[in-house]
Amino acid sequence: MMTNTGKYVFLLLTTLLLMAGAAFASDDFQVVDSAEIHDMLEDYLAENAGLLPQAEIRIRSLDVYRPLELPPGRLNHEIIPSDPSILNSRRFTFIFRVDDRVVENRSFRAEIEALAPVAVAAGDLRRGVTLGEHDINMVEMDLAQERNPCLDSQELIGKELKRSIRMGRAFDRSWVEEPALVHRGDRVSIVVRSGAMELTATGVAREDGAKDDVVTIRNASSQKDILCRVTAPGVVQVEL
Repeated sequence: MMTNTGKYVFLLLTTLLLMAGAAFASDDFQVVDSAEIHDMLEDYLAENAGLLPQAEIRIRSLDVYRPLELPPGRLNHEIIPSDPSILNSRRFTFIFRVDDRVVENRSFRAEIEALAPVAVAAGDLRRGVTLGEHDINMVEMDLAQERNPCLDSQELIGKELKRSIRMGRAFDRSWVEEPALVHRGDRVSIVVRSGAMELTATGVAREDGAKDDVVTIRNASSQKDILCRVTAPGVVQVEL
């Protein structure tokens, strides 16, 4: 039967063996925890800043459920976004290599936000309105939540809305167009230039057209349709 001293020695030896085993096991792998993976993704975003909009880029969330245990050795990694635009990616694949050999391939769910001033409607605006400065406010928003936001109000001023928009809604670049300078049914001046010579005639627009659009015009005298380029309100030039 083991004496108290023997039990004490046995427990002491067991503890030392367990500690030695843990120390030995810790040398068998290297741990990459959630904080390190977060830092890796931040570095990746900084390195690819040229592919991202001019905005404050932040990681809103990154789901790493448990640390990675990788073999010992020289560790490097590669990150591949689920969307080439990076900003719209919902997952990022991390490929870990130890001594240039792939040892782990793991995909993490993440949300990236990009905060920047965005042009929004200052009030309810109806289709066909020509936008002025008073129609636009600049508000900080997350670009990742918008499809095609406008970051410069000057891109919108003087443009015509192709659809109605509610107050506070971000402008989509595809929702505006150059305003029509001639409209279907308008009487227009047709200009023909050849060297220093210039002739004018009257016609009727067969379709709407913005500046530099090529539209069909019916010559009032000959009743023939001709193609003309819109140059100014009510003025078109024959394309020779």
